[in-house]
Amino acid sequence: MDTLALPALYLGGCIAAMSVFSFVYRRVTGIKTVEPWFSDNNEKEQYIVLLNTEKPVPEQHLRAALLRRAMEAVRRLVQIQQEKPALQQLMRMGSIGDDLWRDFSVAEQQTMMELQEVSQEANTYKSNWGQTIFSTAAQMLEHEKQKVLQQEMKAMKEAEEKRRLMQEKELKLAEEREQERRLKEAKQAEEDLLKMEEEEQKNPSKNNKNKKGKK
Repeated sequence: MDTLALPALYLGGCIAAMSVFSFVYRRVTGIKTVEPWFSDNNEKEQYIVLLNTEKPVPEQHLRAALLRRAMEAVRRLVQIQQEKPALQQLMRMGSIGDDLWRDFSVAEQQTMMELQEVSQEANTYKSNWGQTIFSTAAQMLEHEKQKVLQQEMKAMKEAEEKRRLMQEKELKLAEEREQERRLKEAKQAEEDLLKMEEEEQKNPSKNNKNKKGKK
């Protein structure tokens, strides 16, 4: 098992790295105008709004909002770490300019500053919480990721089950149509046979002549 697991892990890592490189390459080559590396940090803005409301907000709500802010900071950090090697390679290849690398560096610095701010805020609620809030945020991100994967798997299973039921229904309808066709053919053959027998009974002399002629 170990001899098979190591190549599989290596292959999986290569595929992941190639996917990140491909994503970054398509992203940077498709950029026509300079845009922020990340979209607006809604989690940060929501926390600041709650913190500065006229009516005091319960601390548990503030801590929950800060945790959501920490989750967004961790998500951005992971993205930075994934995209940086690919960007460095593109930079060496001359595929991107200094402006884009500078934008990425600014985004990286802003992310690190955001992590520091979140850590400082966390310590205002509880001593040393700034040291553990990111591990909690990472676990929650992984939980959300697994939840999304489970939902996608559930949707895939439901779609597959629906497709299977449709196939069974179509097969059943096809079998019913085939059975109906055979019954019609058998009924038609029976009717044709009865007609022939009736004609023979109506014209027995003609049938006898036909038999004599054949002899």
